[in-house]
Amino acid sequence: MVRKASGKDNFQERLFQELRGFAEQCGIEVRCEKLSRDLGYRVRSGGCTVRGRKWVIVERTLPARDRLDLLADQIRESVNDKMPIPANLQPFL
Repeated sequence: MVRKASGKDNFQERLFQELRGFAEQCGIEVRCEKLSRDLGYRVRSGGCTVRGRKWVIVERTLPARDRLDLLADQIRESVNDKMPIPANLQPFL
């Protein structure tokens, strides 16, 4: 049975997409992937630097709230007043 998305889920998904767009404007590559978990591997979402460029890899199956928190934390770490934060995103960053 497929669970219908609530209004809260839709809001959080839209907010995630707005944060993702802002992150990309700041030069942060955001990838939403299904991270494999084979025997012996422990893969988690998070940030890294590849060839001098900031990347954030997000497990796409995480709940919207967890994806939001992860991306907001990574943006906070990377932006540090380098770029003005849009007014609609300020409460979340």
